Amino acid sequence: MIQKFALGTALVVSVLAFAFYLKEHPSLQKRIYSPEEIHVRISGPVKNPGIYTMESGATEKDLIERAGGLLPHVHVSLEESSLEQLLVDGQAIDLGKR
Repeated sequence: MIQKFALGTALVVSVLAFAFYLKEHPSLQKRIYSPEEIHVRISGPVKNPGIYTMESGATEKDLIERAGGLLPHVHVSLEESSLEQLLVDGQAIDLGKR
């Protein structure tokens, strides 16, 4: 009885630890989840604003890179945490004025 309880507890802890690890490592999430396509729009001080088709699991950082990066001599306040959040289909990212 105690062994079954210990095994069950270990399993639950392992699943929770893996879920937390995935949350903290979005690059691993991209490899695990299916490569469905999403469409997102980016505007503001990037070299090529517009609508992009990205794989599900892409982040705001990936979208900025796909749009050619930020324009030179432009300072945009970007939080590291928001850059790593996963994009969703139909999302629009506005980085401010060009």
